[in-house]
Amino acid sequence: MSEEYEKNHSFARRKAVPKNIVNSSLWAAAGDSIGWISELVNGKAGLERRIGSQRLSKPVAWSRIVGGRGGPKVALPAGTYSDDTQLRLAVSRSIRGNGFFDVENFAKIELTVWPSYALGGGVGTKTAAQNLAKRTVNWFNNFYSTGRQSYFTSGGNGAAMRIQPHVWSSSGSRSEDEILLDVLKDSLVTHGHPHGFCGAIFHAKTLLDILLYNKVPNIRDWKRYIESFSIIPSLIRMDSQLSSFWLAEWESNNELSLDDSIHKCQEEILNDIENITSILHDNKEKAYRRILEITGCLTDRYRGSGIKTALVSAVLAYIYQRDNIENALVCAANEIDSDTDTIASMCGALLGAYSEQEVTWPLQDREYLISESMRLANIEGSNSQRSFEYPKIQSWIPPYKQNDAVGIVENNFALVGLGMLTNIDERYYEANNACWQWFKLPFGQTILVKRKSDSIREIHESQLPDFTPRAKATKSEVIKENDSKDESFTKTNVIVKQGDLFGREADPKDWLDSITDVVINSNFDDVTLGRMLNECINKTQSVQMAVSFSAIIAKAKIVRQRKNKE
Repeated sequence: MSEEYEKNHSFARRKAVPKNIVNSSLWAAAGDSIGWISELVNGKAGLERRIGSQRLSKPVAWSRIVGGRGGPKVALPAGTYSDDTQLRLAVSRSIRGNGFFDVENFAKIELTVWPSYALGGGVGTKTAAQNLAKRTVNWFNNFYSTGRQSYFTSGGNGAAMRIQPHVWSSSGSRSEDEILLDVLKDSLVTHGHPHGFCGAIFHAKTLLDILLYNKVPNIRDWKRYIESFSIIPSLIRMDSQLSSFWLAEWESNNELSLDDSIHKCQEEILNDIENITSILHDNKEKAYRRILEITGCLTDRYRGSGIKTALVSAVLAYIYQRDNIENALVCAANEIDSDTDTIASMCGALLGAYSEQEVTWPLQDREYLISESMRLANIEGSNSQRSFEYPKIQSWIPPYKQNDAVGIVENNFALVGLGMLTNIDERYYEANNACWQWFKLPFGQTILVKRKSDSIREIHESQLPDFTPRAKATKSEVIKENDSKDESFTKTNVIVKQGDLFGREADPKDWLDSITDVVINSNFDDVTLGRMLNECINKTQSVQMAVSFSAIIAKAKIVRQRKNKE
């Protein structure tokens, strides 16, 4: 936030309030749950066939086909969320208790397991997730290309919709550049087009301003966010993997340089803002409909654009800032030709951060959403929170097919990467030699997961988190969870229920600094360098950390050599 900006506003910077962060999380999931019902329906007649009405007024129980063509039709309780919230929770778990974003675990474990329980999801994100299952692919070189999708043309909103946890865990405790770099790293795992990663930056800055200044951003703010896209190349050069591996490959596969591509995106979205300015204060629903038309968000080309979705969700929040949040989400959900669930979810995250209005709609996994957002809200420097204990990355074997992710451990179902499964409904849906069944994970998230009908493989313990199993959930508990009214977050202590699945750890960046200092102080002695590199590999078991160590040493040595020549 610039000094000039702060001087021009009468409101003061504050420390983000945990309750606002929890509210942001809940309303984001609520927007997802109502918007998903109307996503991709064939007009109002299609919505009526789906729910018996041509208009949504709240989340309702409904059913839809899952698993693509030939998949089963599954009954979904009111409040069921989709891929937007699933991936948001995956990002959240990947943020360590000290605020460090473990992008390698997010890319290689969370994303490769997610397709097995995905409800919805864009082609770009699913293709990216499948490509990450390859051993040679890491988070900074996921340059997938298929007949349908290419990394470099992937500009959808699958990144922007999931990046809120970076803001929730950092608002008030880290610099804006540090937050935005994590947002970029997250986005670039799956989306290589400026519409994708610029949209993530725009949404992050919008949410951050609301949490820090308790004000819904306006036109002047939106323009400032877009102008700030110019810092993206500098942020990328701050990261050793992105600057060493990603940047050159990206520019060799694009006609324009990164700077020029971002500038083109800036001009396009600034033009959209100029065109919608005059209608912001019209009738809310009519104004929103007109804004969707002007920005192209009702067309196949731009319906799922990351930057345009981020803009229209911010505009919707601005229009409804003095209204009931439910009305904003209902408005988004009933614009059937738009990306209903993602716009409603991102708008919900913004208005939830601004308002103290509580979610009274039924909502899947309410307690887990509260506990995870509270964990992020309470991350404050040395005041470390608990961290999700993933399997060791060096022994991790990603599932290559969706139905390979579920296996057997001691005669019980388990989901690789995330833990043991407790069935919460004896019913299952079968199609194409596969089954879909509702399970609960040890930390409280419920998923409709795809598994094989028979010949289910045994899973080695190395493919699971280190945890103490919880008592099994009963069917009645699940029904109660889906139908329950909102409870004050101060009365919920779900973190205690997560048992030994979480554990504390030191910040790996501090340790990395110490071993690089040893090498530099030895004047880059060959033996010391080799010993410290081996120690880095043995201790972290992380390609990301080993590459970071090498890049830091190389940069330091080059700088010293240049100084010696002067």
